[in-house]
Amino acid sequence: MFWILLDVAGAYSHVSASYTVEKFESRFADLPRAATPQSVYGYFSDNRPDDPSDQAEFYLSQYTMVPAILTTSINQRDVIVNTHSAQPNTALLASRGLTVVHDFGNGILLCRNNSIR
Repeated sequence: MFWILLDVAGAYSHVSASYTVEKFESRFADLPRAATPQSVYGYFSDNRPDDPSDQAEFYLSQYTMVPAILTTSINQRDVIVNTHSAQPNTALLASRGLTVVHDFGNGILLCRNNSIR
């Protein structure tokens, strides 16, 4: 598993030179404190699906959120949103049925999926 994470981190660093694994983890610094082993979150990013960094960012996000589980869809009550802008695109989030619950800064948001009670 360690080697897979290194491969993902390497791929990510080639695509986005502005992030190291440490800088990426620091973006999530405030979020994992609320996570427990029973926590399951959806995941949404503003990356295009064909962007090579999309999968790498998901794996780094999942690694950072341990012990919680991160899924590759928004079909959970709580959704972690990874954006690349200081100002979240609330119209994009609303079009997916997501409402911002907490903005942690650095482009990391906790959203509620309005279609799941």
